Parts: sequence; C-alpha cells; structure tokens
Amino acid sequence: MSSIAEVDWKTPHLWRKTVAARTAAPALAGGVETDLLVVGGGLTGLGAALGGVEAGLRVVLLEDNEIGSAASGRNNGQVIPGHSKASASEIVAAWGPVTGERYNEMIMGSASYLFDTVRRFGIDAHAVQNGWMQPCHSAAAMDRSRKLYDDWRAIGHDVEWLDGTEASRITGSRYLGAWKARNGGHINPFGLVTGLASALEGLGVTICENTRAESITRDGAGWRVTTAGGTVRARKVVLATNALTRDIWPKLGRAMVPFRVYDAATRPIPEPLRAQIFVGNVGVSDTRHDIRAFHYDVDFRIVTGGTHTFWHRAEARGLKRIQAMLHDAFPQLGDLAQVSNYWEGTFAVVPDRKPRLFRLGDGLMFGGIYSGRGVAASLSLGRRMGMNAAEVLGDDDMPLPVTPIRTVPSHWVATQVANHIHPWHRLQDRLG
Repeated sequence: MSSIAEVDWKTPHLWRKTVAARTAAPALAGGVETDLLVVGGGLTGLGAALGGVEAGLRVVLLEDNEIGSAASGRNNGQVIPGHSKASASEIVAAWGPVTGERYNEMIMGSASYLFDTVRRFGIDAHAVQNGWMQPCHSAAAMDRSRKLYDDWRAIGHDVEWLDGTEASRITGSRYLGAWKARNGGHINPFGLVTGLASALEGLGVTICENTRAESITRDGAGWRVTTAGGTVRARKVVLATNALTRDIWPKLGRAMVPFRVYDAATRPIPEPLRAQIFVGNVGVSDTRHDIRAFHYDVDFRIVTGGTHTFWHRAEARGLKRIQAMLHDAFPQLGDLAQVSNYWEGTFAVVPDRKPRLFRLGDGLMFGGIYSGRGVAASLSLGRRMGMNAAEVLGDDDMPLPVTPIRTVPSHWVATQVANHIHPWHRLQDRLG
C-alpha cells in the first residue's frame, strides 16, 4: 500500500508556488490532554476540528507530515457538489429515505459551505464559484447524465441542463451535452487547507505537524494516542487519515483502495483564447472513464491531470500524454498546449464509490474515502464528525450510515486492478 500512497510531498508544486507559505506548527512534545483529538490534517480532519471547536471542545490535531502534503493539498481543485457515481435517488435507495435524503442535502450544500468558509476566514485560496459542469462524451453518457440532472433538480439542487451546442461553446471542446451545478467551482486546494489550518489555530485549535500517530489504545473512559515525541489523552478521537491510514487501527487500511494520480498545468492562456475555452471560468470534469478534468488557476493556466498504469519515467510520460490530450480536446490552443507543471498525489476509493463512517469504539470514529469527489464533501462531512464528537449529533443523525469497519474484499487484488485498469477505461471511452 505504501508504495502507491507515498508521494514526494516536499518538492513545491503549482499550488504551493502560487499561495503564501505557512510556517509549520511544531511537533508534539510531551503529554497533552484534550476533549477531541483529530488524527489527519486534510480537509476531513480540518472540518472535524472546526465542528468540534465551534461546539465548545478543546481540540488537538495531529498531522503526519505538514498541512497540505497529502491529497487535500495536491488534488485538481474541483469543488463538486455531486456524488462520485450514484444519482440522488440511488443514494436514497441504498441508505433509506432519512439517511439518504440527509446525505443528498449535505452534498447539495457542500460547495457553498466550502466557499462560505473561505470567505468567513478570509482564506487566500483563489476561490472561484462560477459553477462546475460535467459534459458528455457519448450517447450512453448523455442518458446517465440526464438521470443525474433530473434527480438533483427534483430535490431542489441548483442545476441546469446544457445542450450540445452550449456545452461545446462553454468548454471549447466537442461534447453532446452537459449538466451543471451552479454553486460548484474550483480552488487552490493547498491554499485552502493551509489557510483553514491557520484559521483554526486562531480559534484555539492546537495543531502539531510532523507528528505521526503511532498507536491508539483505550485509556479509561477515553483514548491514548502515542507519537514519537509524546502522548495525547482525549475523550474522543476522529481518524481522518484516508489513503494514508496505514496500520493505525486493525484492518482499517483494508477498508479502502489507495489510488495514484498526477496533475499538470499549462503555461498561462491569453485572454482571446479564454473567451473560447472554459467560458465563464467554470470547472469541468467530463464523463469519460479516463476522466478529463480542467479548470483555470489564478494565472489562467489550464490545470488538468491523469493517471499511469506504470509509473516509470512518470513525469516525462505524463507531460507527453497531457499535451496530446490537450491538442485533441482543444486544437485552438496550438503551441500553448505545452505543459509546464507536473506533480503527483493519491486518494482513496471504494468499489461502490460511497464514503464511509466507521464506529471503531466508544468515542472513536473514522470517516472519509470520497473516491475522487472529496474537496467539497470532506469539509462538510468532517464538520459533522466534529459535531458528533461533541454529541451535538448522534450516530443516527449523521448524513451516512455509521457502521463497523467494512473491508474491501480481496484488498490486494482490488488495489492492483484499480491502479492498472486505465487501458481498459481508455478502450471503453473510444467505444463510447
């Protein structure tokens, strides 16, 4: 697992280069007692810390490396108020009318909550809330997308349907149609997490970076977490470790499949071409199995990405592949399709693409696994986990089922398949 999940987080990438640097918090030294301990400094963990401190809890957060080093700070930056795979009615069918409708409502509002949080704390994260759209590359994708749109519209989501002419005009590429969530958008994810971490420190949250939680044991009515430099005793613990869960809790690492990806960005695109490509500065993720996702950064570079089946000479091969894809999707770019930035990351997936909430013990909860749709969802779900730790919300009030650990069957095989299935996905896309 570690060979897939580990990336070079110390080398500056585009997102780190374009926001102000944050000085890392000191590592844990000695013993600390708190109401809520959050393990993991990504968006889920930061959301849990926010939910907890707003409910009046003393909160300590431990981050293995530095804030922004993992998926929450390295992803493509799309803020998507939609499910990874299921439609709204399929969520209700899977989880029942109470929990399913609660989850749909959370997802509908997740992008607006994220952007409101950015505005609330004055976070410099290049936030653009001009909508997110999913254009369709095939007739079969059109049928499925129409189902997603109809379901969301029926329950009051702020969505619209675009015909092929309009979808192609906005994206600047060839598509048959699209659905759009008007409250979505895009963001610099590194700026988001580092800015939110600083805001939480201002609210009294104690953050310890470069502090790996090595073990979790019962300690009376609470929990004891040990690190190389000290211990934390807490009444409640939220595990928000996602793809980097490793062996912090028995079997938890086998509840998800780590998935490795890369991102890339072009040189800045001049204004005349911006009037033809991503008109209105929207975020775009199309319906291909081998997804094409795009948006502009603060300097109007096109940020996109992909994945490799094999990771030898990864950067050279990734740059070549992205350049070819951009030429195909946007021939009007010409020589501007040159790629100038490349970086890698990981996230976690599960076969049904539905996130998880695990009750590991009294006062100990894990949450996450967003299957590529985590930027908006994770902050909202994390906040509710913090409220659960504060007993403002019970397990029955959460927006998805709280269950014991559910491991992925044949985990090693599933991990290999997920990370080597891309040629099959590309064939499916060619066949429509």
